[in-house]
This record gives sequence, C-alpha cells and structure tokens, in this order.
Amino acid sequence: MANGALIEPVRAAVRCTTVWVLVLSLGVHWAVLRTVAWTGMLLTYSRDGSWKEAVAKTFDGKHPCALCKVIDKGRAQDQKQKQPQTKPGSKLDPGLVWQATSFHFDGARSLSPPLDSTAPARTDEPPKPRPRGGLDGTHALI
Repeated sequence: MANGALIEPVRAAVRCTTVWVLVLSLGVHWAVLRTVAWTGMLLTYSRDGSWKEAVAKTFDGKHPCALCKVIDKGRAQDQKQKQPQTKPGSKLDPGLVWQATSFHFDGARSLSPPLDSTAPARTDEPPKPRPRGGLDGTHALI
C-alpha cells in the first residue's frame, strides 16, 4: 500500500471529526433535529386534516411531538451548562489598574536639532533615465 493511500483516509477522518466538533459546538444539531421533527409533524398532521391545518398545528407550539420535547429539554440543558457556575462575590475582578501620568511641556525642547538655514540646498536633478537596478534581476542590490 502506498504512503499516499494511507494518508487520504486519515485526512478524511480528521475533516469529518472537525466538522462534527463545529456542528456540535455551534448547536447546529438542534436545528437539524428540529427540522426533522417539524417534517414528521407535518406528515403526521396532514394525514388527519388539510395541509393548512397541519402547518398550523406544527408551528403553533401547542401540539409538540415527542422529539420536540426532547429537543427542548436538551437545549435547556445546553443553555444551563453555558451559564457560568460562579457564586456572587466569588468572581475575581481585578478592576482597572491605572494611574494618570502628568506631562510638563514647559521645559526646553532640545530633543530635535534646530534647522540649519545655512546648509546648501540640493539643486542637481535626478539622472534620466532613472536607474532600474534589482527589479528585473540584472543588477544586484547592495
């Protein structure tokens, strides 16, 4: 068996596991189960009456099926687990630790050198055509 043939099933298993972890962590499984429950309810209620009555019974919330009850119970447990389990007053809150710093701009400004107005200005023009070294690979950059 070639090495590549062994790697492909492992990659597929990793991808499948990643998708399932994302689905479960985002709660998408509840939406899928709810869709299955609604479909079953529509089919069941449409046998006894019209399609309009079946839709009304399915989505009014007064006629839940067994799967809907299980879904509601499971979602309630998920919400309960997501809430933090800390007691009031036991939460560590360090607060804002900051102290204002004052700046004084009264002193002499010796950080930047003074402009030298006697320095000669550059008057020569850049060479034409401009050098193109390094971009096309013909000249090395130093």
